[in-house]
This record gives sequence, C-alpha cells and structure tokens, in this order.
Amino acid sequence: MKTIVRAAIIVLVVLALVITAGALSAGTACAHDPRFACSPRDAAHPIVAPDAAKSWAFYGRLEEGQEDYYSIQARTKTRVPISILLDVRDAGNPARPVASVYDGAGTILDRIDLSNPASFYEPFSRVQYLTSPEREITLAQGRSTVVIEMRGGSEPQRYVFALGRDERFGLLELPYVAGALYRIHMRKF
Repeated sequence: MKTIVRAAIIVLVVLALVITAGALSAGTACAHDPRFACSPRDAAHPIVAPDAAKSWAFYGRLEEGQEDYYSIQARTKTRVPISILLDVRDAGNPARPVASVYDGAGTILDRIDLSNPASFYEPFSRVQYLTSPEREITLAQGRSTVVIEMRGGSEPQRYVFALGRDERFGLLELPYVAGALYRIHMRKF
C-alpha cells in the first residue's frame, strides 16, 4: 500500500512540475489572446481591447448589416498590426467582414477587407484561415474605434479580428485560453 501511495505522490509532483513549467513558459506565448465578441455589439457597448500593444484575436459572428464595435486603448502612440480573418471552413458563405479603423476624433484611418486574401495556418488553434494583408496602423494615445460589418451574404458569418504584437498570457488566463481553443477549433462562436 505504501508503494502505491509513494508512486501516486511522485506522479502528482511530476505532473505539478510539468504544469507549472508550462504555465510559466506561457507568459510569452506565440499566439493572440483569444476573446469572443458576443456579436453584435453597438457603439454604446463596444468590445474593449484595454491594451493596443497586446496581441488579441476577437472571434465574432455577424449577419448582413450587423456591426461589432471595438474600443482600442493605446497607452502611448502605438504602431499596431491589424488584420481580419475567415476560417476556410466558412469560405463557402459569401458574407465577408470589413473593418473600418477610426481615430479618437472619428476620422477614418483605414479600411481592411478580404478582397486579396492570403492563406494562413494558425498552429495554436490548428485552423486554416483566409487573412487580409496585415496592416500596420499608428494609433494615437487614447481611444480608437474599429467597426466590423458583414457584407455580401444572407447567412451569418464568423470572423476573426486580430490586432497587436505583444503575445503574452497571464497565468490566470490559461484555463480560459484552453477552453477558448476548443471553442475556436469546433467553431462554437
């Protein structure tokens, strides 16, 4: 009986060490921080990206004419990569997302669409995407707005809005990220 208890303790200690090592190394991950938009979202209730420098991937689903508003916070003037993506499994649906980026005064900075998409495999979620050419947009300190709207289809369409460069997760975010990866891969958003 003592041998079984010792073996169980050793297995638990090794498992705890492996999980701890993985969690500590996840501080700098090679992936966007996944979030779900709970679409549609209006200007009065935008999805907030509290740090424009951090790498985010927002997963939304819109119908023709619906919009998702994003409030992007920049602590300082920041040059930020921005792109929109579409899971290739959804490419048969003709609806396509269009992103419009506005500064704090409401002036349009850029418009991003999938008119010239490239294929992109994202190993973290194991999903193949069509992606817009990535744009680097300079955001002033303060709040900028991005509006995603769906065009060209009668059925709802999923999309991904990606921004930021600093790929990192906090230790407490790891359980959420594991669940989010399942939802992303299974297209449950």
